[in-house]
Amino acid sequence: MSKITLAIRYCKEMNSLTHFTPTKKLLVLLFIFATILPNENVLSQGFSLGSLQNLTLPTQMPRTSTASSSAPTTTARKVVESGREQSVSDSIRSARSASSIAPTVDSSALSIRKKLYGFNIFNNPNITFETSLKIPTPKNYVLGTDDELLIDINGFSEEHYNLPITSEGYIKVPKVGNIFVSGITIEEAKRRIVDRLSKIYVGLRSYNGSAPNTTATVSLGSIRTIRVSILGDVVAPGTYSLSSLSRVMNALYLSGGPNENGTFREIKVIRDKKLIAQVDLYDLLTTGNLRQNVSLQDQDIIQVGPYKSRVEIKGQIKKPSIFENLPNESLERIIAEYGNGFLPDAYRQVLKVQRFTDKEIKLIDLNTDLLSSFYPKSGDVITVEQILTNRIENAVTLDGAVFRGGKYSISDNPTLTKLIKRAEGFKQDAFLNRISITRLRDDLTKENISVNYNDITSGKTPDIVLQREDIITVYSVLDLMETYTVRIQGEINLKGTAPLAPVATSGSTGVSETPKTTAASETPMGSFPYIKNMTVEDLIQKAGGLKESAATGRIEVIRRKKNIGKDDPSQITSTIGEKFNFSINNNLSINESASKFILEPFDEVFVRSSPNYEKQQFVSIEGQVIFPGVYALERKDEKISEILKRVGGLNAQAYPRGATLIRKFKISKQEADRKRSQLNDLSDNSTGVSVKVQEVKEETEESIGIDLAKAIESPGSIADMLLQDGDIIRIPKEPQTVRMQGEVLYPTSTRFLNGMNFKHYISEAGGFTELSARKRSYVIYANGSVDRTRKLLGVFNIYPKVEPGSEIVIPRMNAKEALSQKTLASIQMITGIVSSLSLMLVTIRQFQ
Repeated sequence: MSKITLAIRYCKEMNSLTHFTPTKKLLVLLFIFATILPNENVLSQGFSLGSLQNLTLPTQMPRTSTASSSAPTTTARKVVESGREQSVSDSIRSARSASSIAPTVDSSALSIRKKLYGFNIFNNPNITFETSLKIPTPKNYVLGTDDELLIDINGFSEEHYNLPITSEGYIKVPKVGNIFVSGITIEEAKRRIVDRLSKIYVGLRSYNGSAPNTTATVSLGSIRTIRVSILGDVVAPGTYSLSSLSRVMNALYLSGGPNENGTFREIKVIRDKKLIAQVDLYDLLTTGNLRQNVSLQDQDIIQVGPYKSRVEIKGQIKKPSIFENLPNESLERIIAEYGNGFLPDAYRQVLKVQRFTDKEIKLIDLNTDLLSSFYPKSGDVITVEQILTNRIENAVTLDGAVFRGGKYSISDNPTLTKLIKRAEGFKQDAFLNRISITRLRDDLTKENISVNYNDITSGKTPDIVLQREDIITVYSVLDLMETYTVRIQGEINLKGTAPLAPVATSGSTGVSETPKTTAASETPMGSFPYIKNMTVEDLIQKAGGLKESAATGRIEVIRRKKNIGKDDPSQITSTIGEKFNFSINNNLSINESASKFILEPFDEVFVRSSPNYEKQQFVSIEGQVIFPGVYALERKDEKISEILKRVGGLNAQAYPRGATLIRKFKISKQEADRKRSQLNDLSDNSTGVSVKVQEVKEETEESIGIDLAKAIESPGSIADMLLQDGDIIRIPKEPQTVRMQGEVLYPTSTRFLNGMNFKHYISEAGGFTELSARKRSYVIYANGSVDRTRKLLGVFNIYPKVEPGSEIVIPRMNAKEALSQKTLASIQMITGIVSSLSLMLVTIRQFQ
């Protein structure tokens, strides 16, 4: 006997010893391997590590029998796993949760898997085939090592036992001894256990015809794990640790199911080298159960071989997929049972079959009545096409002025009169003198057929026989007429909810667009659908009535010139419209004063404003007056002097020479755009001219310098200006200072001194700088007016007068002026030096 064989024998015998602790067993085994194996050439003996795979090292404490007389505890059933089994199980779960069963599979294989019928049950995270530990123990469950039995004795005697099955197959019952239960079903083990327990619990048996007074129940507690090998064409082949309650589907789910080459129809379960079951997964997919989903045992092998025949069905079936077919399955059965049948829009008359031959591909047109006798071959691709959804074999279309238009069956409505009757007749506005029928000819070109329906009903013309795909159009009289509108503008109270007409053709006497309620400063305008016998008062009522400012005695209507029946060019005149002037009553009531003027299509109605009507206008007086505030103008020509009398005049602190008039100016958007364009042209410095441009606004406020003192002294003079709505007159207190800014050495403000001139105040600010543009100096007075510096004889500067509250501004010279100034100063200096030298030479010569 070799040393290796001897070591294996020692290991097996060591495992069978029950009086050794796990620690002693481990030490003895390590000693055997350390002393025997190093002295033996294991490679020469053909020894491999795989030969030790059936050896079980003691890695956990063996369970000891426990007995308790207390009430049985309701602990949840669990799977007993060794450390290695636990790690394998955890790795499988983590791999499945990460959806990474086969991370190295290429994209073509994955695309095939997605098409396989049934593969989604293994690839769907919402479907699990995990073993349920809460189900009742199957009666045919075979017990084995590491299973745990729960024994409950109730009645005259009370006892509870938790008994694990040892590696030798026994359970040790206190006071009873060992009972062998390994390898038998739980039902047979129950009979053995009860039979042995009845020797010490006599109440378990009947006595002298009386019923037993004690009962014993045996159930399965913790269950063992088994090792199952899954081989062949599966996504993740290998050996898996499962609970002993697991079945074939539990193991297949862990392995990911058959791969792109694996079979779904012939999955074999092998036990002890014998075939015990052959599973067809299509039973689960079609009927919902698996007749061959047998329970697994330790060391079972599940073999998934390659598929033998597959066909692909595409197109209009409910489950287009790649199906694995058996030799005796017809195409009709595959489509009906596995593909769940045809879709409603499937073209079933002819199915397209693409088949591989030895040399090439051939096509087969398969009639639907041959499906039950047609057995597809491996590789066939069957295409179920869609019917023609854009055509209806017996339909005609009815459109237009009928009550129920749409598509109708020509079989039930073969003629035009029957079709109109089925559509519940014509609408009131139907134009029956010409009904159009668009028909498709044999050469697929379209032709138009026009019929007079009145002639058909009167019998003059025979009824029209309709054909497939005819389109019958009944026109409306309103569609053949121009859209008639009338428009009104002026002093009307146009409402936003008024029934305005849609946009009509533009033109001088047509409605250009549908106006909406505009700003108060613009003329309200609205267009309305024309109604026969409509009067001007009716139109004004639709528009919301008249404004208070309307001049009812001068209503103007402009009517479009009509030339119906007069197509003679010689009668062309320059007249483009007729004008009508009349008056209406103010309250729009129907009485003798009503105008009774009947409007016609496209009439333009103008409601003028009363010439004596004016809205209130207001001006504001601020500052040093007796009664400042807002005042309403009494007349259109009211002036400054008159409004000052109404405010009570000036008070003692008033400074009339500094009075300012602030006036609001408003221009239209078009005028503002025109000014912006002009200023942009002026600001173009391509000519070397620089212009300071201010933003042009549609509404601005400007300060106007006025001579209030003169207006008070001489009412009606040129200084006494007319007032406008929104004017603001500001009268300040008399100022006591003068301000200097710009190109001075020290911009500041100083006290005003009567009689002091312009240069005095410049001196107060430190004087001019080198860049001061003296000739462009100006003064801004308290009332907003401005006075500039002037030239005397083109040489001397005449500076403006300075008054209280004035602001002196000294501009800055530009670059050209500064250069010219420096050049002139240099010339003057040189001239002065030359003059001095000349004078010195003349003086020296005189003394010689």
